[in-house]
Amino acid sequence: MRVILFNIIYIIVIMGCARAQIELNFGQFDTRVTDKSFLDNGDLKLNKPTIILEKSLDPNNYIIGPGDVFGININTMEKMFFPTTVGPVGDLLIPGVGPVSISGVNLKNSIQLIKDRISKTYNNADIGVSLIDLKTFKIQIYGAVINPGFAEIQATTRLDAAIEKLGGLHRYADEENISIISSKGAIAIISLKAYLIDGNLDNNPQLYEGDKINLPYLPSHINEFKTNVTFKRVPVLVTGFVNLPGPINYFPGYSVKDYIGLAGGVSELGNVKKVYLIRDDIKSKINNNEIVIPGDHIIVPEGTFSVLFGKNSFLQNLTALFSIISTYTIISDRLGN
Repeated sequence: MRVILFNIIYIIVIMGCARAQIELNFGQFDTRVTDKSFLDNGDLKLNKPTIILEKSLDPNNYIIGPGDVFGININTMEKMFFPTTVGPVGDLLIPGVGPVSISGVNLKNSIQLIKDRISKTYNNADIGVSLIDLKTFKIQIYGAVINPGFAEIQATTRLDAAIEKLGGLHRYADEENISIISSKGAIAIISLKAYLIDGNLDNNPQLYEGDKINLPYLPSHINEFKTNVTFKRVPVLVTGFVNLPGPINYFPGYSVKDYIGLAGGVSELGNVKKVYLIRDDIKSKINNNEIVIPGDHIIVPEGTFSVLFGKNSFLQNLTALFSIISTYTIISDRLGN
């Protein structure tokens, strides 16, 4: 009886140790999931603002390029998740697998190429691939725009938003004949004015890598643009009797009256008919239609009415002088008597 009881206790102890070992092994496996996972909140950019889209992307039409970010999930004996970005030459480097070239391929086919590449390394793995962030790139915008140059845009950015990134259209821009030149040389003529009238998105298209935007000037102002365009960024100074005196950025083709308008217009005391311009240290009276160049100084003088009748005017000072003389005369006469 004692032997039987001892054997029962021995079996219970052995089973308990085996159970504890199994639980310990499962515990070690669970901790290794976190240790060996590529999940990193910093890499995922969880604090990054949510992408704002007009609608869901069409996997058949969205073309992958450098800067697109994929989230890849691989479930085998170990669970792995990591974000990875398409590199400058169009390759997506998958950790532990290798590169796969997907630049210029649409989203649907890119996902399949990624899965096929991973399957060669991880047989029978459960693979999930998703686009989690969109690429940004630069496009050139030149011509009748406030700050010609390169605009940094996202993959779904439309023409109007790209132009706004460079300050918007020049006041003399021909918004009905905008050219979009693709990377392959195809040219599309766009009318933003037509888009504003009928809302047709064909006249406000999404832009792609390699696009160039040519914003022409109105035919009546082309010569002014060619004569006055410059890389100089010296501001134009507007002072005197205007509502907002101070320096103003230079805009090719803008006239004196344009800059007076940008300075808030002539004040009640100013005289717009006698505007002076200082250029190369030479002060001269000019016409308000004179085209301004970088570094010019525009002076709006006080108006004649204000000089004669306004505060501290000539008549006011003359009246004060007569008052002083009259007072002096009266006092002198009384003292003389």
